[in-house]
Amino acid sequence: MTKQEARRLARAKILKMHDAEKEWASGAIADYISGVDEFCHAHNIFVFLGTDTEPNTEEIVGLGLMLERTVAVPRIESDGMHAVVISPYTNFRRAYMNILEPVGGHDIIDIDVAVVPLAAFQGLNRVGHGKAYYDKFLAGHECFKIGIAFDCQEVSGVNFDSHDIPLDMLITEKRVIFKDKQVSNPFGE
Repeated sequence: MTKQEARRLARAKILKMHDAEKEWASGAIADYISGVDEFCHAHNIFVFLGTDTEPNTEEIVGLGLMLERTVAVPRIESDGMHAVVISPYTNFRRAYMNILEPVGGHDIIDIDVAVVPLAAFQGLNRVGHGKAYYDKFLAGHECFKIGIAFDCQEVSGVNFDSHDIPLDMLITEKRVIFKDKQVSNPFGE
C-alpha cells in the first residue's frame, strides 16, 4: 500500500467518526499522556495543533503549561518547520493548511518530547501528511517522539522509506504501542 492510499483509507475512517467520539477519544489520549514520565519530566515540549481530522491537542498543551514547562508549537516558514514557544497569552492565526500558528514568539532548539501528528500508522511507523515537515524536523532533534492518533487510523502493508522517522510511543484512545509491547489505554475502556 502506498502512503497516499494509507492516508485516504485512514481519512475515510475518521470522517465516519462523530464529533462527540473524536472529543472523547482526544480526552482519553490526553489523560494517558498526563501519566507518561517522559512528558511529565520534560523541560521543553513540542506539540502540534490539530485539525478536525486529528486528535485535539488543547488539553495536552494546557497540561504542559500547567506543569510550567516550556511549550512550543509548529510554525511553517520558508526554511521549514520551527518550534515556537507559546504562553497562555499567545495570539494565533490560521496559516498553512488552515492550521493555527503562533503570531510572534521565539524558536527553541532543544526539545525533550515531541507530540507529533500522523495521517495513518502501522505500529510505531507513521504516515505523515505528505510534506515531510515532521520527518525533517525530527531528524534534527534528539527527543522522545509520541505519536497520537485515533485507533481507526491503523493501516497495514505500507511501504515506508528509509528517511521516515519511527516513533518511540503511539497513543490512541484504545491502546498504547511501545517498541516491544502494546497495552490497552485504561482511559479509553
